[in-house]
Amino acid sequence: MAKTRLPDRFVTASPRPVVSVPAHSQPTVSLVTVTFGTGPIITDSIFSLVESLAASGIAYEYLVVDNANPDACDLTVNTLCLSTSGVRVVNSTSNLGFGGGCDLGVHCTTGDIVGFVNPDVMFETGWIAPLIHALSEPTVSIAAPVLLNPDRTIQEAGQRLWSDGTTSPILDAPADGEVARPDYASAACWLIRRDEYHRLGGFDRAFFPAYYEDVDFALRALSLGGSTVVVGDSQVVHRKGASTADDRVPDTTPQRLLLLDRWPDIADTRPARPLDE
Repeated sequence: MAKTRLPDRFVTASPRPVVSVPAHSQPTVSLVTVTFGTGPIITDSIFSLVESLAASGIAYEYLVVDNANPDACDLTVNTLCLSTSGVRVVNSTSNLGFGGGCDLGVHCTTGDIVGFVNPDVMFETGWIAPLIHALSEPTVSIAAPVLLNPDRTIQEAGQRLWSDGTTSPILDAPADGEVARPDYASAACWLIRRDEYHRLGGFDRAFFPAYYEDVDFALRALSLGGSTVVVGDSQVVHRKGASTADDRVPDTTPQRLLLLDRWPDIADTRPARPLDE
């Protein structure tokens, strides 16, 4: 099998940036965003990210992995070049999917902690420190915030996994200072220690192009002594679906069936989905 060529890397440098990402030579946290023809919403996300981290004292790096999209060629890169400076971009020569893009982002970064952040997430002041603190517990593999809708109602505080492989959001958030341990949490915003990511083997690229790879990853963590926590002190706003122009509901049946094939005990160990769900 031919080896995948490592894409070129560059730093965007708009002469009049809306937002500039600071450079830290020794980052503690590496934040990775995977895009696929994403437009201007990513600028809003980066602006909120930089603002939220400005007073944190945390050294971080930010990397965009731009998957090749034949229908929106260079849209993300052009958007970043016009509106930002200091954003590192890795251009994938093919569409690696979400999991493959995350893996490439891990490969191209150096922080002891890796964060996966969607381009439609808007960040709140103080969101990251509670997640980093949660990862200090050795049995915690994945730390996630409470996801809010733009109207600030709860979108999810983790997710439940049912016996047929379907999932549903948990709408009761843990109190401040508390954590919840759901079946999994959507990978719209995750923090994980780099060594734990490698111990668990990264995302399974068979869940292409996306969907259920985060469920599979969380189940793998649980099977190997880890866990997923949602941290009540951490909240971000998730403008779900706003990073794509395609508003069709995707058919995730192939990914769900793949999950059931990977984890056949789901049918016996998870509860049946209630009829009113």
